[in-house]
Amino acid sequence: MCLQCDGWSAAEVERHINNLIEQHGWAFQYVEDPNPRRCFGYTMGLTKLGEPEFLVRGLDMADTNKMFSGFVSSVIERREHFDNGHTANWVDGRLLYFSTMLGATKYALGAYARYGHGTRVLEIHFMDSEVPPATLALMYKSFSATAGYGPVPGRKR
Repeated sequence: MCLQCDGWSAAEVERHINNLIEQHGWAFQYVEDPNPRRCFGYTMGLTKLGEPEFLVRGLDMADTNKMFSGFVSSVIERREHFDNGHTANWVDGRLLYFSTMLGATKYALGAYARYGHGTRVLEIHFMDSEVPPATLALMYKSFSATAGYGPVPGRKR
């Protein structure tokens, strides 16, 4: 479901995203591709709250929306903070790992256009036997002391 593919102008899409952010505090952009592994989505709206935006790859639009809705509501409603190295569980029990995304300007175009280079993007990875790039410290995770996992509730700004 691409709004511009459905005939919306760029200005109409921008107004729609602005309205979503105004009403709900956030919106997300989803990029489709015939190869499901190349699909991705990212949030817009969290930067203005001083929080990083989220990006996930390889999910369909419905699962992307489900994932973002849960994490964004944690940020907006409960003031939880996610950062590089945090973990969470997906609805099917798989472990998720949050990492600062290098090269995010190539993916989260709408967020960078809206908020500039002050934008931070956390990519959400599904953990398996392969460590995501830029997170080599995970290979040594079993040798380190636990510093805490997941969001930090009640973080004061």
